[in-house]
Amino acid sequence: MDKYATGWTNAVCKDSSFISKLLKRKWLLQRPEPTTQPILITERPSSCHDLQGLQFSCPEETPLNVDSRRVFHVIRDDLLHPLMGGNKLRKLDALLPLLQSSSVTDVITCGGCQSAHTAALAVACAESGLHAHLLLRGERLSVPTGYNLISGIFGKVIHVSRSEYADRDSMLMKYAQAVAGEGVIAQMKDIHVCCDTSFRQSQSISLGNLPKKVAIVKEGASDAIALLGLIRLVGYLSQPNYFGRDGKLQLVIDSGTGTTAIGVALGILILRLPWKVLGVMLLERPEEFKKLEKKLLDDFNTMWHQDADCAIKEDGLEDCLEWVCRPRPRK
Repeated sequence: MDKYATGWTNAVCKDSSFISKLLKRKWLLQRPEPTTQPILITERPSSCHDLQGLQFSCPEETPLNVDSRRVFHVIRDDLLHPLMGGNKLRKLDALLPLLQSSSVTDVITCGGCQSAHTAALAVACAESGLHAHLLLRGERLSVPTGYNLISGIFGKVIHVSRSEYADRDSMLMKYAQAVAGEGVIAQMKDIHVCCDTSFRQSQSISLGNLPKKVAIVKEGASDAIALLGLIRLVGYLSQPNYFGRDGKLQLVIDSGTGTTAIGVALGILILRLPWKVLGVMLLERPEEFKKLEKKLLDDFNTMWHQDADCAIKEDGLEDCLEWVCRPRPRK
């Protein structure tokens, strides 16, 4: 079990054994400890980037006498893996091993032309012996670059029109049926989730000519299973050698689909931490983010919180998650 698991005895769920089982599972990340970088806000001239009169520097460690209001920390999850770092890998932390244990052979997902999610899933599948089929919105690039290039190297890329992409669920099912043939298609919610460590060894590499088993992963890995990796991250961040459990903390999370912000906030809720997440929305559609928040929490309750004592209350993440608009468009 992870070294931070002892902290879960103070969690919102009264059944600590349930939480231990929830986290005692096979993970994709063998070294999940986050790296944090302190950023010091200064007023003196500097060669660092300047933003609205504010100047930033990156000291090796935070000076002891500095005002805490002039320091913030960046979680450097981009250092987790050379090709699939960042929050994308956190969302795959529990999801990929679950696909392997369920003998899935092929995975279908979708994203934009330069989707970090599709690139990360393609790399993770290639490293795990699974086949990734990636439905990318829009036209094929004349010269693939960035995440588009990585997606094409490690997965099978299929470009779809913007009109077809608008109905993602139908699009994903259509292509899943084409890949599966006489095999089976499984939504993530249909794959049996075990809250223990009795995972079977993946059979995906040695299936030979047996029928395919295709799993559909939603855009941005917006599935309840993806929340587990983010809950695991919060557990590490609440350790004394990081930020501890007692002080107030705000976590600002850039939110495309919103899954990462929801997962981190759920970890805060379960661990009873005095923290709050500010989810900075990519698009100014708070009703869509709230809709996803409710769906993921409902799915999480259905999958794991069978005991009424463990159920998330109706107000959900209201006290630890706030959706905010970004002051300027993201490039």
